[in-house]
Amino acid sequence: MMSLLNLGITLLSFMIGYFVYSWAIKAGILDTQVVNSSEFSITSVDFIWLFLVLLTGFFLSTLLAFKYGKRYTQPISDLANVIQQIQQGNLSLRIKQPHHDIPHEIKSLIENFNAMASQLEVSVKNSTVWNAAIAHELRTPVTILQGRLQGIVDGVFVADQALHQSLLNQIEGLSYLVEDLRTLTLIENKQLRLELEQTNLKDSIEKCLQMFNERFQFKKLNVLISLTDDTVHVDIRRMEQIFIALFSNFLRYSNAGQINITTVTTAEHWVLTLEDEGPGIDESHIEHLFKPFYRLEDSRSRLDGGTGLGLAVIDAIIEAHQGHIYYSKSKNLGGSCFTIQLKVQADLSI
Repeated sequence: MMSLLNLGITLLSFMIGYFVYSWAIKAGILDTQVVNSSEFSITSVDFIWLFLVLLTGFFLSTLLAFKYGKRYTQPISDLANVIQQIQQGNLSLRIKQPHHDIPHEIKSLIENFNAMASQLEVSVKNSTVWNAAIAHELRTPVTILQGRLQGIVDGVFVADQALHQSLLNQIEGLSYLVEDLRTLTLIENKQLRLELEQTNLKDSIEKCLQMFNERFQFKKLNVLISLTDDTVHVDIRRMEQIFIALFSNFLRYSNAGQINITTVTTAEHWVLTLEDEGPGIDESHIEHLFKPFYRLEDSRSRLDGGTGLGLAVIDAIIEAHQGHIYYSKSKNLGGSCFTIQLKVQADLSI
């Protein structure tokens, strides 16, 4: 814009000079001998020409400044105002795109700022919700621990093996909650490091099942497995964390009956399917199923030790592996069906 302004003023200077000196010569105000003389002198015509050039340049610059200056100053002024409001806690404010044309750089700045403000608002809201949810989760086990320990000190409770086991269960629940929160935080901040290796997950599934064998038998759950021997490029520790969380959910929610665990390998994907004869999940809950702290039955989950983070952690870890987890109604058993799909060879940068 400044280059065009300079070029325009230069051209106008020559044009004004041509017309001024032509007029002065024709009117007899300026003698041609003076023009052709080698001696330097400033005439009244020169002053007229300089005055007209300066006057034209001033009006042209002022016109362009008023016309185009607002294109820059108004968005920047709006940006400064919104920043001030956001500093005061009003995170919902955004900069409106001006109706008139604005430079590409200013437009890009406004779009990036609005995107940053939206992300900041979501982060603050999530932080508020998470803080409340975490406090809610911690309140029950901490209250129980405090009450039982105070009872032991006051001689109300006898510190026998059953009480010790109860206190240990509460502490284990707290440790699970802390580990789940840590995992979700690492994934959300893109700091989760996967120790990837080519692994046969059949051995891991069978190892995790062995951990639940007695509890499955006690609840009369009959587990049928059909597993392939193909290898997958995954973090074995994180995958075993997923299997344990899924088996815990089946133990918590499934009715007595059968559980089917099958794997299938295609040219591109390794697919794990888990089905049960439980009550299934109502369609109204499916949309929120993998969100943190979401419970289908709040009271029942608390009694069974659930934190509401299990499925959220599973979904986050699988997403970190560039995989997917789906829920559907089991066609074979009528209960829940969870399907995990992973790439056989995934190019992971995490």
